[in-house]
Amino acid sequence: MEPTIILGPPGTGKTTTLLNVVENALERGVKPNRIGYFTFTRRAAEEAMQRACDKFSLDPRDLPYFRTLHSLCFRELALTRQEVFEGSKLSSFGAWAGTRITGRGWSEDGTLMGFEIGDRILFAENLARVRMTSLRDQYERDYDGLPWREVERVATALAKFKEKEGLLDFTDMLSEFLRRGITIPFDELVIDEAQDQSLLQWKVVELLAKRAKNVTIAGDDDQAIYRWAGADVDYLIDLRGDSRVLGRSYRVPPAIQSVANDIIGGVRHRRVKEWEARKGVVGKVGRFDHFNDVDTDEKSVLVLARNSYVLKEQVEDELRRQGVVFEKNGHPSIKAAYLQAIEAWETLRTGKPVPVEQVRHAYEYLTVNEGVKHGFKKLAKFKDETEEVTIDRLEKEGGLLTRAIWHEALSRLPPSELSYMLAARRRGEKFRSRPRIRISTIHASKGGEADHVVVMKEMARRTFKEIETNEEDERRVWYVAVTRARERLSIVESQSRACPFI
Repeated sequence: MEPTIILGPPGTGKTTTLLNVVENALERGVKPNRIGYFTFTRRAAEEAMQRACDKFSLDPRDLPYFRTLHSLCFRELALTRQEVFEGSKLSSFGAWAGTRITGRGWSEDGTLMGFEIGDRILFAENLARVRMTSLRDQYERDYDGLPWREVERVATALAKFKEKEGLLDFTDMLSEFLRRGITIPFDELVIDEAQDQSLLQWKVVELLAKRAKNVTIAGDDDQAIYRWAGADVDYLIDLRGDSRVLGRSYRVPPAIQSVANDIIGGVRHRRVKEWEARKGVVGKVGRFDHFNDVDTDEKSVLVLARNSYVLKEQVEDELRRQGVVFEKNGHPSIKAAYLQAIEAWETLRTGKPVPVEQVRHAYEYLTVNEGVKHGFKKLAKFKDETEEVTIDRLEKEGGLLTRAIWHEALSRLPPSELSYMLAARRRGEKFRSRPRIRISTIHASKGGEADHVVVMKEMARRTFKEIETNEEDERRVWYVAVTRARERLSIVESQSRACPFI
């Protein structure tokens, strides 16, 4: 049976459409545990599960098959975390094999990103397996200057180490699932974000589809930006089935859609999709020479760059100079430890009692013999962390020497952070609310959106050179960037190498 293929351009409600598929199945009497709903990332799977639970009044335990394919394989193979090649086991292997491995960016989806030789070799070895090609072919396809003999040596050592220790990595789980031919009798099988699946994952989907009564595969090849990590977008483009396009975007207005169409129009191998822009909003597109020329006072702003150094050098430093609180990769620009210290201190200054465990946050940034007496900094006298104490008692029993305002009393705060927080205070920024400005690389922003999106055209030399051989993939990346905007798109020109598509 051929699948139903749902093609969802940006903001067209793909997840809602898929949940409607789930709803229809439940209304037909399909049991929740006979529905398989698989996404590319755990975050997307959890979001879909939560939306399904809220909509259908279910408990997460009712939906055991709302997960990633890697998670499915882990479950069906009855593995334990001790059997997974991850974390400290990476460095153990590196020491055993005589190669340095940091493991930075080793994700739940099996992707390794790092700068040491061992990281690069493991990344290439993993790519070969998810692409279902030989290591030699992978080496020649994405040659990065490493000697072949070293790549081969480390890859051979990796196989021996995992066998000796009885370990599987995330890609091994997919392969073992296929080797055992595990099938599950789903009445409804849904595959979301299909454009991000590797060939090996597609083979798992094929196996699952054999016993499924209904199969729905959803995605958008125009938003396929993970080919570098093994995604096989051509599989989706060439997939046969009854396909339909979700034809109305609830996010992208006409002016921004025009920019997006110009970008994606240069991709020849794709599924052509006609879709209407958002109604009721024309949208604005502006071009600027520098980031500080852009008005970022809207309630929701997302700043995107192709490479992370652009965020650091042209965006992050400027926002800090202006005293703007922002979020980067899910983390606020002001550390939680600083906020806890300030909050505890200012509460004490009002005369209200504060639990000892919170007072410790403030004491950490007091200077000995200026803010607190020598020997009292660790609050050794106070044993009960939940006990509430006042500033009067801290002066008598806790060695406290000051009642100055936080930016004078907490003098061990880093000077640069202190200046930044004071500038933010002067702007009236709210420290505890989620920042209205988010900054991110384009790849990390997929799935996000904002009223105002700022796109930095600057790009690294290596990325710029890759356009010569991967122009269509780069077009997809920038297409994803501009289609995050709900109302306004600001394009900031490059100071050196610029994206040529926008």
